[in-house]
Amino acid sequence: MAKEIGPRFAQRAKRRKINRILNAAIAVVVLLIVVVAWNLFAGDDEPHKQAANTSAKTETKENHDDKKVEVEMGDKQQINEESEQSDKKETSEEEEQEQEVIETPGAPGSNIEKEIVNPAWQPIGTTQSEPHVTQFKKDSVDWKEMLDAVSYATGVSQSDMIVWFIGNNGPNKAVATISTRDQTQHYKVYIEWVENQGWKPTKVQKLKEKE
Repeated sequence: MAKEIGPRFAQRAKRRKINRILNAAIAVVVLLIVVVAWNLFAGDDEPHKQAANTSAKTETKENHDDKKVEVEMGDKQQINEESEQSDKKETSEEEEQEQEVIETPGAPGSNIEKEIVNPAWQPIGTTQSEPHVTQFKKDSVDWKEMLDAVSYATGVSQSDMIVWFIGNNGPNKAVATISTRDQTQHYKVYIEWVENQGWKPTKVQKLKEKE
């Protein structure tokens, strides 16, 4: 009887040992499965994150590039506009230079030394409003602006000018006779009113003597 119990006990102990080994092996396998599965999911998520980051970086770079292009286009447009304005200004100045002053000698026996017409003369500007009414009063704005036009046409400053006469020469036209202070130069100046722009010289006669 004692002999039978011994082998049975040994078999049971052996089975328990095998079961423990199997259980440990199963636990290791399950743990490995969990680790592998976690790595797979984590690995799948990381490319998504990297892709998202790459997409964000690409979008940011594209936005930066777009802004850079806009700035560059704006700069080029501004440069082109400035270049066009400069070209127009140069063309205008060249055209004015090409408009030569016309000087015609006075008729023999006349008091006119020469007659001067300058196509580049422009209206002097005005502070007056329309409709314009010519005023020959010395304290009027119109009188002062007429003298400005006379000074502009002759090159004689008002401080060095003797005004002998300013009078009517037709609708919106006037004529002035002046001399320099030392009375060595005498001029007869024809001016006309340009609407909203003021008086404009049309002709200057340099006189031999004061009229």
